[in-house]
Amino acid sequence: MLKLITASLFLFVLVVLQNNAFALSLDCKFKETTVTGVKSIEIKEESLVINKQLEIPMEKSKVKCGSFGRQTRFDGNALGFQIVLKSCTSEAKLEGHLIDEIREVAAEVLCDTKKEI
Repeated sequence: MLKLITASLFLFVLVVLQNNAFALSLDCKFKETTVTGVKSIEIKEESLVINKQLEIPMEKSKVKCGSFGRQTRFDGNALGFQIVLKSCTSEAKLEGHLIDEIREVAAEVLCDTKKEI
């Protein structure tokens, strides 16, 4: 019984360490057109951070992506912005749109530059 408790505790510690120690953030950039006033876009955990100040929580779901099968989709809507990102590419990238609902402007976004926190 002691071995089972020890093994369970060890697995719990590994899961906690993996979630914290190996957390990544993704830097995003506009493909062509930009949204006025947005200088930086970054994904941290499951939130989109605009200009290092505005944080938009995103929900994670799965979508069908043709030959790629089911892939990850992130979408969120807060603070006058809407974000939709999908990983429907052969390279592990997130592509989608950032929409400024107040100015009624949309721009394509690409997130692929990885860095450690």
